[in-house]
Amino acid sequence: MNLKIWKNVGLSLRKRADILLLLCILGLPIPAYGLSLDSLSIGTGNDWYTMGLGYNQDDGFSFGSSLEATFDNNLSFQTFVRSYTDRIQSNRRYDEIQIGASYPFLFTPTTTIGIGAAGSAGVVLTGNLGLQTIQNWFHTLIGRDLVTLTYDENQFWVHPYLALKTQAAYLGSNTLTGIELGTSYAHQWELLFEANAFISYHGFLTLRLGYVEKYVEDLYPSQSIQEQRYEGLRLAYVYDGGLLQSSFFSFLDSGASYGSFNVNVLAFKLPKTYKQTDFTFTSGILYNHEGHQNRLVAFSFGSFSFEVKHTNGPMLNRWEDQNDRMNLGSWQLGYRWEFESPSAFLTPYAKVSAGLHRFNLQQNYTTTLVEEVRPSIGMEVGLSIGTTCWWVVGNTSYHPRLAVSLSYVFNANSITTVEYFKPHTGPWILMAGIVLDIDHDLT
Repeated sequence: MNLKIWKNVGLSLRKRADILLLLCILGLPIPAYGLSLDSLSIGTGNDWYTMGLGYNQDDGFSFGSSLEATFDNNLSFQTFVRSYTDRIQSNRRYDEIQIGASYPFLFTPTTTIGIGAAGSAGVVLTGNLGLQTIQNWFHTLIGRDLVTLTYDENQFWVHPYLALKTQAAYLGSNTLTGIELGTSYAHQWELLFEANAFISYHGFLTLRLGYVEKYVEDLYPSQSIQEQRYEGLRLAYVYDGGLLQSSFFSFLDSGASYGSFNVNVLAFKLPKTYKQTDFTFTSGILYNHEGHQNRLVAFSFGSFSFEVKHTNGPMLNRWEDQNDRMNLGSWQLGYRWEFESPSAFLTPYAKVSAGLHRFNLQQNYTTTLVEEVRPSIGMEVGLSIGTTCWWVVGNTSYHPRLAVSLSYVFNANSITTVEYFKPHTGPWILMAGIVLDIDHDLT
């Protein structure tokens, strides 16, 4: 168990990439070395994922995609695809594609103390890589304004890069705590330093708080603007549920954030060892009474839970001016009851919660009209679908849940005088949607 936790924690790079990596893998003489592919994770991300923090301007590191292949000896190949826009200052944009490989080394002087290092090498492509076309196709699909900006250059550059991350940690009661230092250098592009404190629970849920410092070459006019957004104090988490994975970071000084979701397509090969539920990770989509999509993330131990709901972007009741953007979030502690059901396939439940709601309104991206936090209480009812072992992957059990929630925000009348924002501030907030519970067996 100890060795498994050490291998699963933080030294692996974040799981983001695109299909270009697959082409690289197919071209490698892997069979000659007798390596076996352990995992193949494909994913995508967006700055819409805020956990209720910061100010999503739909700008900066706007979206990306991911693929990572890891072999049974812990050698991994990654490709990270990133689209950067700046429509507030320079009205320019550029793209990045990073292709590389990494390998971790672990030293364990005792069963509870570990020292590790992971080295990486590869190339970073920058410039016009065609991501504006993809972004505007998606914006057309969802009815958002197009993001048509001039590329800093119509060609692209290739920058070799090297990276190193070191880590020292203590393992106690299946929880790993420690510090890590990292640096990376892309020739004629960027030099990065980072330092983090982290805590990892059973190797599948890792929280980080740290500091990032960047030095850029100013190859493009907007590159220094992105440097300012993505350095400073950073809060992050990484969740690895075997089949489904997610990650999130927020730079607390600038308010810039980004989240991603990945699928490990090889997870179905894992032996089914799930027997009981010790921890539950929940992800879902709920729509409020105004028609806005909210993302739900929750962490549960038994009947107790901590959950986050958040939404951001232009308002449906002010769709003609999409430069005015709201950022809404709630952080709640909850307690849940499940009831006996005549159907083993459908289980009714009820939950009560209490916590905080945040209301933020930005005009023309950067002018704050509203920034308020209020206490709130709530209730949720719904139906869990499926039996305990209905869909088992490895040591996890997946089952969807239909949910309807009603929250009451205290002192909501004093939140804003902006008429078009008032419908989004309560006091009653009704939501309904579908969520996915991922139950973990930690034995």
